Amino acid sequence: PTQLQAVSKRPPVSLEGADGYSPFPPLTGSTSVRFSATQNLSDNPSKPVPSNEKLCLIFGTSITEHVKGDMMSKGSRTVVNISQSGANINDIKQLASDFHHENLSSIHKVDKIIVSVGTNDVKFYNCWKRDMRKDIKPKLVSLIKILKQLFPSAEIHFHTMLPIKLMYKYTADSVHQFNNLLLETCSQNGCFFFDCFSRFLDERGVLCNQVLFRDSYHLNSAGLKVLCRALKFIVYSNLFNPHPRYSLYNRSYPF
Repeated sequence: PTQLQAVSKRPPVSLEGADGYSPFPPLTGSTSVRFSATQNLSDNPSKPVPSNEKLCLIFGTSITEHVKGDMMSKGSRTVVNISQSGANINDIKQLASDFHHENLSSIHKVDKIIVSVGTNDVKFYNCWKRDMRKDIKPKLVSLIKILKQLFPSAEIHFHTMLPIKLMYKYTADSVHQFNNLLLETCSQNGCFFFDCFSRFLDERGVLCNQVLFRDSYHLNSAGLKVLCRALKFIVYSNLFNPHPRYSLYNRSYPF
C-alpha cells in the first residue's frame, strides 16, 4: 500500500472512537508537537489499494489534531490528518509544502482539502486597535494560492473558526471578524466555507457552549464528536451549488 511520509517527534497517540474522535489521552511535555503524517492507506497490508483511491487531507491545529483519519476513511476514500498544535496560517502553508514534498507520488490522488485554522492567529488579537483585513487576509489569500499550486485537483474547504472560551466576550468580536473575513476570502478565491459555528454555542446561540470544551481553547470528547460529524460531512459531501457557504445543520451563523 501507498505510504505517506513525514517526520514525527513522538510516537502517534492511540485514539479510539467510532466517529473518528478520542477522549484525549494525556500529553506529556510540550503540546507544540508536530504529529506524524505517516500512514498506511490500507489497514490491511494484504488488501490492495483501490485504483480509484482518493485522498482528503486535513490541515489543522490542536483543534483537529485528535481526529483520527483512518477512522473517518471509507471505501476508496482515505482521510489523512496533518495537524500541528500551535499552528497559525503560515504554519499550515509549511505543513502543506512539507506533505507535498514528501509524498509526490500521491498528490494526484488528493481531491479534497479541509483547513482548520484561525485560533492561534486571533486568540490574542485586539480587533479594536488593529486591522484584521490588513493583517490576516493577505495570509489567507497566500495560503489558498499555495494550496491550489500544490494540489491543483483538490477542492479546498475551510471550516469556521470555533468560539474561544477564554474571555469569550472579549474574543468573540475577533472570532466573528475572522470568520466573516474567511467567508469573504473563500468567496473571492474559489473555496468552500463550512459553517458549523452555531453548534458550539449555548442553547440561546449567544455564548460559548462550555459543555463542549475541556479548557479555554480545546474541545472535550463531546465537542470533538460534534466536530468530527461536521468533518465527515465535508469529506463525503458532493457540492454542486456554486455558493461557497454551506452547513450540515441548514442554518448559518450571522457573522
